[in-house]
Amino acid sequence: MAIFKDKETAEKLFGEFWERLIKETGLGSQLRKNEISIMFEVKDLGLVMFVDENGPLFGDEAKSKKAVVTMKMSGDMVHKYWLDQVNIPMALATRQIKAKGPVNKVLQILPLFKPGKAIYPEFCQKYNLPLEV
Repeated sequence: MAIFKDKETAEKLFGEFWERLIKETGLGSQLRKNEISIMFEVKDLGLVMFVDENGPLFGDEAKSKKAVVTMKMSGDMVHKYWLDQVNIPMALATRQIKAKGPVNKVLQILPLFKPGKAIYPEFCQKYNLPLEV
């Protein structure tokens, strides 16, 4: 059974999550300083999300942007990622997570996301998502 019941729920959760992550953790300034923008494609949900220092954009608005890095994965995988339940090198090697873009930018992203792993469980509780997968 999929973690997210539908695209709308995922968009609402990740909209709030990214807004908070960018504003409260300094991620926005880090993305700006390192000239990083990310396109997330979650195929099983039909979700497309663009994130830069200004926050998240979804759907057609996101698709109109050009990102430095593109990350493709399932909804369950993105959920596991934020819960810190994914071995990133293994997920990349087995193509459970597909990353496209300059390798140095992809590698810069991962440490910047660390504060998100601390706050994501709050959003799981708010949206009644499991903390163990």
